[in-house]
Amino acid sequence: MHVPGDGDRSQDKRELEKRVLMAQTEPSSGQRERLLREYRPYIQKIASRICKRSVTMQDDEFSIALNGFNEAISRYEQNQPSSFLSFAYMVVQRRLVDHYRREKKHQNQLPLVPAGARENEPTHPEVVAQSFDHYREQELSEVRRSEVAQFAQLLRRYDITMTDLVKTSPKHRDTRENMLALAQIIVNEKDLLKQFLHGKKITKEFAERVGCHRRTLRRHRTYLIALALVLVEDLPMMREYLGFSYEKKGGGACAEGDRDGSRSTVLGRDDT
Repeated sequence: MHVPGDGDRSQDKRELEKRVLMAQTEPSSGQRERLLREYRPYIQKIASRICKRSVTMQDDEFSIALNGFNEAISRYEQNQPSSFLSFAYMVVQRRLVDHYRREKKHQNQLPLVPAGARENEPTHPEVVAQSFDHYREQELSEVRRSEVAQFAQLLRRYDITMTDLVKTSPKHRDTRENMLALAQIIVNEKDLLKQFLHGKKITKEFAERVGCHRRTLRRHRTYLIALALVLVEDLPMMREYLGFSYEKKGGGACAEGDRDGSRSTVLGRDDT
């Protein structure tokens, strides 16, 4: 029996990406419809994983996930660092998170008498609203936990643990903001990103291109790798927490050091 190896998986990945690009460039080929039909079980599976419950093809969440997968087909770019399925997962996750947030905003539109309740049974709108809010918060918390776990898995590819990230995160907010800008510069150029993530050392040429001293790049490399992964993998909740819109461009000065006395956060913002 043949056991698929790395070569087979790479071939399958290339073949899938070729089909996605055909769906983009040749609408009449029917490739998009075939992909959506073929990957329906996969879409159902990832929707269930993201929602932390069994999602059927009759659920609203499945329709949202299917639309997200279709959006991923339209938006995927050839030769980008993440595979199509990884990119599709991120788009589906973001669409489901958006769905839960919209429902949370409309919680006050719930009927005052729940379905199945007796007409003379006393109801309390504030209790109904609180129950709805609690349920959606639980759902969003599960999505957050799933995203953090995925982020930790990505970091492990570069031999970075969450503990390492805590220890190396800049203490001062200005430094973190400068690192965000620098990370954006790096991910905007595919060759820079590849060199930064996979190169054994930071070259003088690389430092000059990004406009930052090599000493600073070496000192903050772990933190910058984490930021680059957030940007490349498009982790929606982390991006929102960082204040990054998808269109935001990189730029700004590169900090040479951190000020003492500020508390440390991981990829975060302090309250000062």
